[in-house]
Amino acid sequence: MVFDLLAIAWIAGGIWWAFALRDSVLELGAPGRKLIDAGANLERTFGRASASADQVPFVGAELAGALDLGTDAGKVVAEAGHNQVEAVAWAAGAAAAGVVAVVLLVALPFWLLPRVRYARAATVAVNMRTAAPDLLALRALTELPPSRLMEVSADPAAAWRDNDREIIEQLASLRLGALGLRPITSGRRLRTGAV
Repeated sequence: MVFDLLAIAWIAGGIWWAFALRDSVLELGAPGRKLIDAGANLERTFGRASASADQVPFVGAELAGALDLGTDAGKVVAEAGHNQVEAVAWAAGAAAAGVVAVVLLVALPFWLLPRVRYARAATVAVNMRTAAPDLLALRALTELPPSRLMEVSADPAAAWRDNDREIIEQLASLRLGALGLRPITSGRRLRTGAV
């Protein structure tokens, strides 16, 4: 349970850090936004000047044509700003995704895989609780520390081989308890293997 909470905190912290990193990288797009504004202002200013210059007799068309080059330059500056903002946005998203990927890749082997293994072991143990308590007791004999086994019997392996139902029930309950599952209650009948 504590490990689950730590894993959730790790993942939540990683996601928070990814969003904070994304926001920080997005701030690098400020010069691009200024270029967009400057380009739009340049285009608008030269566009107005071109329209006014076109009204000048005799040289208005040539003057308006020269000022149209400024309008085109404004468009180029604005386009460069758009490209920079898009590149920064892509980099911010990629950086955030990279952080989330690293956080999840760290969490996968240390948290998720053990949880999957536990879920599989618990499912098998629950199925064996009534169907095959002998096998559950054998799992206890092979997986639990000897000090825990000695709490049940001085020689739990011999008792298991002799088909001592009380010791088998206690061993099976130890295995279930080690998995955090409800142990076998003494009121429940165990299968003896005999017909």
